Amino acid sequence: MSAAPSGAPPPEAPLEAPAERPPPTIRVRHLSHRFGSFEVLRDVTFDVGPGEIFGFIGPNGAGKTTTIRIMATLLEPMAGRVEIDGVDVTIDPAAVRRSIGYMPDHAGVYDRITVREYLEFFADAFRVPSLDVVDAVLELTDLGKIQDRIVATMSKGMKQRLQLGRILLHDPKVLILDEPASDLDPRARIEIRDLLLELRSLGKTIFLSSHILTELSDVCTSIGILERGRLVVAGPIGEIAARLEAVRAAQARGHAPPHPAAPSPHAAGAGDGRHAPPPHGLEAPPPAVAPAAAPPGGHGPYPPAGHGPPHPSHAALAAGAVPPGGHAAPPPQLPRRKVKVRVLGEPEAAAYLLGGGPGILDVAVVAGAVHVAYVGNDVKIAEIVQHLVRNGIGVIGVEPERNELERIFLEVTQGEVQ
Repeated sequence: MSAAPSGAPPPEAPLEAPAERPPPTIRVRHLSHRFGSFEVLRDVTFDVGPGEIFGFIGPNGAGKTTTIRIMATLLEPMAGRVEIDGVDVTIDPAAVRRSIGYMPDHAGVYDRITVREYLEFFADAFRVPSLDVVDAVLELTDLGKIQDRIVATMSKGMKQRLQLGRILLHDPKVLILDEPASDLDPRARIEIRDLLLELRSLGKTIFLSSHILTELSDVCTSIGILERGRLVVAGPIGEIAARLEAVRAAQARGHAPPHPAAPSPHAAGAGDGRHAPPPHGLEAPPPAVAPAAAPPGGHGPYPPAGHGPPHPSHAALAAGAVPPGGHAAPPPQLPRRKVKVRVLGEPEAAAYLLGGGPGILDVAVVAGAVHVAYVGNDVKIAEIVQHLVRNGIGVIGVEPERNELERIFLEVTQGEVQ
């Protein structure tokens, strides 16, 4: 075999295969359930990846607690499947219970024992070495300084911390929390939020339900919004916001896509069989933004009589809001937003530099930070930072306004009584 000619370029190294995404820790497929004639869940499908904090959002009565009870092996679904860490909740519920920590809404506690006695009791129930484990949980939840206090004398926020400590004793991989900050005062909510962020840093996957959007916006990596038993939208918050902007732009140009056609009521998985096979198999991943799919029984994307019309954003989100024909379109109408910028040196100099610039609506200095109201998206934030740096002003912090989740929720839901 002849040698390569002198000066010839070396052979290219083979391309590395792209890294595969890890399988979801929580996998829900075509989940449906009813109580009597009332259909409380309708073909709900979503994934939660490892290490995520997934916010499950919806008004009271939307079906959040029913979904959670199925995930926690306390209720068997009438159709569809749920897997936790690869295990079907109806096939091997004992294995699922070993891998989850479940904290229900308004969970009770034993009031007449101390904090340490409470945790030691449940450590024995979980058959874990109580001394070392209880000490570790007391430290993690910051309850060590009150470990000898009687539980009845504790505040609601401290009792919630104790509940979180209880479900951590057996070191579960997944935490399922139903309204964990309900009825808490602002300080207790902040403390619970910080504890959840710390648990995520320890590798926990957290499924968190709530109807209080402000408590989710600071902690969640992804969300799912449930309305009248249907999953309206699911995915990373930033990705959903970007899709909604595309929808708004398409609608402003008169190119909003129509509702998708309703699937056949005879499709695989229709009916009330508890383990009816899903139309595309359990392995099929859900869309990043889920359309309003047909529930068992074939109602299609339109809710049955008495549940109101579908929201126009639902089909637009699912279809991606691509103008027909791919023709060039005018620039979209960009949203008005705010960002807080912290700089090195005098913030007044930065405010003066930004004032009156293209797309800048208002600039003010508040508590040492520059508050900028602007028209645009995340690209505009990058332009603001670049403009400051080019003019010799160092930027040490950028904090977009925390209203993205509220805006998404109001835009994709109808706000009707559940």
